[in-house]
Amino acid sequence: MKKKIVLLFVFCLASTLSFSQGKFSCKVLDISTKKPVVYATVMLKKINRGTHADFNGNFEIPTNYKKTGIIRISSIGYKNKEVKLASLKNNTVNVIYLSNSNSRLNEVIIKTSKKKKRKLLGVQIVRKAMENILENYATEAHSYIGYYRDYQQPVGDSYQKNIKSETPVKFLNVHEAIIESFDDGFDSDKLKSKKNQSLLYTYRTNDQFLQDSTLTIPYDNSSEKFSESVYITPLGGNELNLLELTNSIRNHDKMSFSYSNIFEEDFIRNHKFRVESIIFSDDIPLYEISFFSIKGKTSYEYAAYGTIYISDQDFAIHKLNYNLYYRNKKNPQYSVTIEYKAKRDKMYLNYITFNNFFEATNGNYFKIDKTVFNAKNSGFKITFNRQLDVSSIKPVRRNFKIYYKGQKLKIIDVRPLDTDNRTVNVYIDKNSIQKLDFDKEKQNPSYASYFTFEITNIIDLKGYEIDKRASIKMNQYREFFVQEVFESKRLPIQKNFVDKNSPLSKSIITSLKLENDYWMNTPLKVKKNK
Repeated sequence: MKKKIVLLFVFCLASTLSFSQGKFSCKVLDISTKKPVVYATVMLKKINRGTHADFNGNFEIPTNYKKTGIIRISSIGYKNKEVKLASLKNNTVNVIYLSNSNSRLNEVIIKTSKKKKRKLLGVQIVRKAMENILENYATEAHSYIGYYRDYQQPVGDSYQKNIKSETPVKFLNVHEAIIESFDDGFDSDKLKSKKNQSLLYTYRTNDQFLQDSTLTIPYDNSSEKFSESVYITPLGGNELNLLELTNSIRNHDKMSFSYSNIFEEDFIRNHKFRVESIIFSDDIPLYEISFFSIKGKTSYEYAAYGTIYISDQDFAIHKLNYNLYYRNKKNPQYSVTIEYKAKRDKMYLNYITFNNFFEATNGNYFKIDKTVFNAKNSGFKITFNRQLDVSSIKPVRRNFKIYYKGQKLKIIDVRPLDTDNRTVNVYIDKNSIQKLDFDKEKQNPSYASYFTFEITNIIDLKGYEIDKRASIKMNQYREFFVQEVFESKRLPIQKNFVDKNSPLSKSIITSLKLENDYWMNTPLKVKKNK
């Protein structure tokens, strides 16, 4: 019997936005491996505002900063690099290389009161990080404005086959937004406090990519949208809220996701740790600690692996990457990456991503749309949602079955309407008509529920069989990249906050009254299929 893993979340266009301006396209690569530097931070040096590279190392930066702008690119494990925007070229991808800054792990030590040195174990470092969360992270009200994106990526070719596309579909359902998230501090309840809210400054459905609303419905965790053996709280289809509630560092004393559970209590007891090396982030040495889940503490059907990066100076957690695998599958059921960066003496969110695998049965399938009983014609008019292949109607007694209160009615013939290939007339014999008690029951509001229609084998004009719902496999991505942090900023007095239990598309857009520009970073280059 499969055990359900619970992703439990407890929960009792402004003119200044620079969306239409020109942008430089860039790509950040490791100089040695030539592989992308995933989620590298890109900051405009003079104004301390910026963006991030995506999973493929791509990012965009507005060209209006070209004359005086300098970007500073950083990533854990790499040397920082500054690039003058004046040196970048338009209409091409500017490749920027970062050099590795890792140091060898010679000795991980801590000074005792007697000034003797001893090695620190991975679990000891993680425990100190837990003990110092409220010291290292902002407990005062603050906010951050950033770029949010959620999108889906088909797994294999099941979706391509389902929509009969001639070319592969790389991405779909791309939604983007500029959002300001208000946080009353790490000692407040992120989930319940009314002082922890978000404002939506702009939102768009990116029409460069295919849109399929049948895949953006909330999770029902059973048949229509689900992740194998994983329960995902629907939250009304609000992907932003799902993303925020997955931040186990911020929600350190609350339930976040399975195996991390209540981070400060369960993370250590559910995992084994090993110090791998010392690496650097902005000249700060970090312990790179790998971990894996303990089967006896969690489950024998699942395995979790990841890495946590902790400062050797104040034990602040700079980054957490967590991946859960079901049995021996190569790709994770879900993956969470959270990164914080230091600003003055506190840590603030830099970015967070939450990706999960899911399956869906496409709601856009060939099916009955409407049935009407016609006493004068001694039969039923059945309308389908698509035009049907009339040659598939016969043999009618095999393909069409109608029951009244569980008793099978005798069908004489089925004929398509000459004017509408979506509708057929189904004729039944006189004895069956008498069983229906139409004159007696026609005023009964429950009368329609007495009928059952079983229609099989017929196909639509594209060859899809009736009631066959194709199973589609997808990866769902949610990403929030901070562009600017405001260290002391309280919640404004207004009511247009994002509804945490409704899709983001239904939220009210608030005019952003700032002189500063924030931009959407959309380097995904695959256009929608026609």
